[in-house]
Amino acid sequence: QPFLRLAAPDGRLLNPTEPLQDSGLQNGDRITAVAQKPKVVATGGTMALWCDGGDRIVTWGKDVGTLAVQDQIRNVLQIHATR
Repeated sequence: QPFLRLAAPDGRLLNPTEPLQDSGLQNGDRITAVAQKPKVVATGGTMALWCDGGDRIVTWGKDVGTLAVQDQIRNVLQIHATR
């Protein structure tokens, strides 16, 4: 999960897995680095990390079930821990 994203001159966030050659950037274009504030929650020995604007959550800890579905969690808007 990236904590730093790059924005094109038109404001769109660049895909971190896509080569810059495929992004449509031109020689001389200026890009902007956007720092994202991470959010971490924990409950019962399992933790989750998410960044505003990110679409994925990274989980780790005791709960193996959470780790097993980590790659299926998409389009996250916020995270919250419960007891």
